[in-house]
Amino acid sequence: MPHVEQSILIRAPAEAVFGLIAHQPERMAEWWPPIELQERVTPPPTKVGSIAHYVYNMMNVSIRGEHEVLEMTENRRLVVKTISGIDSRFEFDFLPESNATKLTIRVDYSLPGSIIGQMMNRLIIEERNLKDLQEGLQNLKNIVESETRV
Repeated sequence: MPHVEQSILIRAPAEAVFGLIAHQPERMAEWWPPIELQERVTPPPTKVGSIAHYVYNMMNVSIRGEHEVLEMTENRRLVVKTISGIDSRFEFDFLPESNATKLTIRVDYSLPGSIIGQMMNRLIIEERNLKDLQEGLQNLKNIVESETRV
């Protein structure tokens, strides 16, 4: 299964970073470029079993789906898996570092298709996904740091 993984240091406590990602999932479209829409299906608070609906733009194709929280350790780790749409799993790890948080996001995903389609995935889609993740992390950093005083 292809994957992308990136880390960033955010000058904010883990509570602030985790809070925006886990407890305000509808804000994901503000910081992760391919997310057109993210909205809760189950009411807050976010917990294991919570479900959200998303619209993901993959190279100008909007893909709708839902994902479910599989694992959640407050201010430390969040794992979500799609239950429809693109087959994927997102792992968010939050590591406190003095007055900052090292956030690592890993996304494992698969796309249906032939061997040629899988090769195209490696060459084109994985590069796009990595760029989107890097841009998303920088956007998230800017948002959290602007909303948090350390």
